[in-house]
Amino acid sequence: MSNLDRIKDIISEELRLDVSNITPESHVVNDLNFDSLDSVQIVLELEQEFDIEVSDDEIDNIQTVQDIIDLVENLS
Repeated sequence: MSNLDRIKDIISEELRLDVSNITPESHVVNDLNFDSLDSVQIVLELEQEFDIEVSDDEIDNIQTVQDIIDLVENLS
């Protein structure tokens, strides 16, 4: 399973969205309706799934699903 698929599964599960609605271009706030609690929960799941540690500054820079993919790949 690719990183994209793993990330989409995490987002889908946390936000109860259909995985087909999540693309790399999806904006996390405008398209997927992340709020601050969602962001924290998803980051915790990402840290566990990929065995990484994400800083608060890195969280603040996330705007799209592609940003999440890039972050995971840079920290892995």
